Amino acid sequence: WTSASLSDVGQTAEPLTVEQEPAAGSMDASNAQKVLQEFLTKQEGSSLRAWIHKLDPDHEHRITEMFFLRYLRENMFPHDANQLYHILDADGGGEVTFEEIDPAADELWDNFRSWACETYPQGAEDCIQRMSRQTELKVEAIKIDLFHFEADLVEKHWTYGQEEQLFQALCANQGHLVIGDMRWLNLELRRLKKKLKAREQAHMETRALAKKQSKDPRENLADFKRFLRQKHGGNLIRAWRQALTEGDAMLLHKGAFFKACVNLKWRTDVKGLWEELDRDGSGTIGIEELDFRAAEELALFRQFVINKFQNATRTFAALDLDGNKNVSESEFMQALKEFGYESRDRLIFQALDRNGKKKINLEDILFLDQWKPMEFLLARANHEAAESFKKKLHDRFGSYLRGWKMVLDCDGSNTCNWEEFRQACKRLGFKHDVAGAWRALDSTMSGTISLSSVDPASSTVLLDFRNWAVKEFGSVKSMFTVFDEDNSKSLSLKEFKRACRIYGFRGHLKSLFNILESTGSGGLTVEEVVFLDRWANLTVEAVDDSKNDTMTGLPSIPDFPEPGGEIANLGGAKCVAQTLEEAGIWKEGDLHPAFKSWANRKRRRPVKKQDGTLPALASQVDLGAQCLARRPILLLAYVPEEGKFRTRASGARASGKAEASSD
Repeated sequence: WTSASLSDVGQTAEPLTVEQEPAAGSMDASNAQKVLQEFLTKQEGSSLRAWIHKLDPDHEHRITEMFFLRYLRENMFPHDANQLYHILDADGGGEVTFEEIDPAADELWDNFRSWACETYPQGAEDCIQRMSRQTELKVEAIKIDLFHFEADLVEKHWTYGQEEQLFQALCANQGHLVIGDMRWLNLELRRLKKKLKAREQAHMETRALAKKQSKDPRENLADFKRFLRQKHGGNLIRAWRQALTEGDAMLLHKGAFFKACVNLKWRTDVKGLWEELDRDGSGTIGIEELDFRAAEELALFRQFVINKFQNATRTFAALDLDGNKNVSESEFMQALKEFGYESRDRLIFQALDRNGKKKINLEDILFLDQWKPMEFLLARANHEAAESFKKKLHDRFGSYLRGWKMVLDCDGSNTCNWEEFRQACKRLGFKHDVAGAWRALDSTMSGTISLSSVDPASSTVLLDFRNWAVKEFGSVKSMFTVFDEDNSKSLSLKEFKRACRIYGFRGHLKSLFNILESTGSGGLTVEEVVFLDRWANLTVEAVDDSKNDTMTGLPSIPDFPEPGGEIANLGGAKCVAQTLEEAGIWKEGDLHPAFKSWANRKRRRPVKKQDGTLPALASQVDLGAQCLARRPILLLAYVPEEGKFRTRASGARASGKAEASSD
């Protein structure tokens, strides 16, 4: 080997073993970066200049082991170069990046490249001419000094400082900046244009898909549930029994569902709505797929009374304390107290009150005899069984992700329902408390689990990568197309790492590659990554109807901040909503006095139910909507302190009396 230019030697030779004299100082993992930075600064002026002109002259954003060791040997690095390389290449990827050498300088270089691409989109020639302000000269003859370089950066709103360090790093001769020093900008712009083209293509495909799909299925399902609650007193069990099924059936077939939607005059993407409910494609859905938590509450109530009274007829006889063939809500709650049933939720009564008459009879509860709740509704969370299942999954497939994709999430939606989980347990031969394992994994009782339930670490890494890919390229599929420069339909670890570095993704890339590459072939195919496009986008606000999927799932009044700031002048005033429990005057069937007064003045009437009674207040309010409240709008108004309130009419009468007395 000679000390000739490094560019004369390819980067594909075998790695060199560098034998050196013992160094005077010591180097270990704690100070390896500092030792190398000091060496590069001594050799080239700064680590950034060494990276741009010596280590990465082709702007590949990484250097091979052979090239790195050869540079150190030719420049008489005073420590063990092999030891240094293995310290820097912590993930064993066979290459070193600038971030691993000097993280601070790497961040500065990334910021400058992004700023240059945005500021000089026409390329290096345009950059040099605009910096020098000498458009009449040939670009090859232009030389830019530090003064003009700094002035241009300030004028073009460069905000990261260190202009002199950048100038010295960019200049090959450390005196003037010339066109050759900025050729890298043309390469960066070509990469940027390629990325933008892929992003636009992905957006076009997304728009085309959106035209076929009138509405996001998750949003549509949430709207459908709100619609049912509003029509049926805020209770989805009652809506199920009244509007969706006939004869109190607890299973609903596809045809019957479509017919029910016609009767309800619900026309928004009924097919997509059914597919969202029937995730397992069985052709039927149960009440737990519409309202998981409500189904659980009802299943526990059924188990209690059947165990205690054997059937619904005897249960009703025990509930009917006065023997009049009807059970009111107060009578129902009193009976449950006497039975020793702990979960005395009034909305259980509403679920049993099929017709909303505020009383139940024998026919209302006979369906409990026929209903066979899913076993997981009655199971307790068994964390030991869940861990046993996860171990069996990992042992069978070698990784959680591969097992997740192969048996739990076959459609790539990042969701798995009970039926899919049960089938997966059969395939794995797992028989130890399947229902308990499911309840432990479905800790939120949402009715589905995701990869985060099985492997939280991998789920976080994949979601971060997916969200970055969607933001930068429009989709993961478009990202793969850009990464695959040789059109081989496969990415090696080095190709994957190189592309991620070039386009700005940071992280432990080898671990990410190993998570995605689940076949053991050593290459990453588009099929192994495109499933991420079907994952729900968790970086934007998604529809979350889980708070409403409960027996007590009616919209609740949130906690209000203590008076202060802009409303400090209200003193001890309370908002109307805060008078609910204290005053006890805002019960179902009643209106708040403030609303009565407002409605009379505006000649407006509240919406009434079919039987003529007023709906529950909570069903008139949607605190999750942008408008905050439908009716009454005074929910967030503040009630004046007692003795300080008078209406306009009373004020007018008082002023009239004062005038009369003065007369």
